[in-house]
Amino acid sequence: MTRSIYCRDPRNPRDVFGPLEVDQLAEFVKQGRIRVTDQVSFDEQAWMPATELEPGLFPAATPNRFAGEPPWKQTAMQAVDWLKAVAIGVWNYIKSTAEFYWSQRSELRLMAIDHLPFLRDPGARREIRVTAEDRNDAVAFENKQWRADLPDCCVVCGEPADGDWNKEQRSIPDLTWPFMAPILGLLFGIAGWIFRWDSEGRWLVPIGVFAGFLIGYRLRRETIVTISFRRCREHLNRTRIPWLRVFRKTLIIGIGDRKVWRRFFHGDRSLETPLTVPPEFDRVSETMPYPSHPHESPAPSPTMPLIDDSEMDSGHESSHPAT
Repeated sequence: MTRSIYCRDPRNPRDVFGPLEVDQLAEFVKQGRIRVTDQVSFDEQAWMPATELEPGLFPAATPNRFAGEPPWKQTAMQAVDWLKAVAIGVWNYIKSTAEFYWSQRSELRLMAIDHLPFLRDPGARREIRVTAEDRNDAVAFENKQWRADLPDCCVVCGEPADGDWNKEQRSIPDLTWPFMAPILGLLFGIAGWIFRWDSEGRWLVPIGVFAGFLIGYRLRRETIVTISFRRCREHLNRTRIPWLRVFRKTLIIGIGDRKVWRRFFHGDRSLETPLTVPPEFDRVSETMPYPSHPHESPAPSPTMPLIDDSEMDSGHESSHPAT
């Protein structure tokens, strides 16, 4: 079985090219795809200088194949070699960009849904969203790294879990610029088309989008997330949950059931409001007073007698006795 190898420039460690066939290393060196300053790896984990891979791969003194040629021909041949190396590098970069966006298509689609209000349905989304500014003891964002401790329940079904705690450290791509750069490229292309105000300016739109993809791939970053969770015995094989996503300073944790979300934000408290059962109608009717006869009027309230004119006159007379 032929082994494969990966190559990268140590100045840009994120740009990994490969896999390449080991049997064709000499041809790749001649084409400029592997240089003396590059690093190579068999598993994309342990890297070593390309000069240590094979003793005779980069000879100390390479014969000058331009010797004896006229100066103009040497310049032309060097220019052709340089253009060939640039073309190979550009093609590898475009290929890596396409592979990156294709591998992240699901995450980018979810991010697009988040920014379209008419497609947003928070009640049905089974995920936990926490920002760096939120005060939550279970989540912390320190030194550009996330730490998240999920509640003591199965991350898939939300029921009590009897399995061991899992603590994983994952490197999650931050899709902020890969998502925003193509949109900005589209806006700049439309603005350039409007500024030129002719039919030829419409080509600025696809050019802006294409440039946005290349710039977004270049500005991609990765964030370390340490997460602790549990699974029940029934869901031990559901290894795709929890899934993680990072956008700007927001951590998004995919879960299997909304019960996990309720336990994460509200603990074990019951969110159901107890209902008050109304009393029976017969008991209420017994306690309410009713008149003995439906047409009988209630007893009149006592009234105070008023003073008539005779009493007022007698009062005046008694107040002025005869002398």
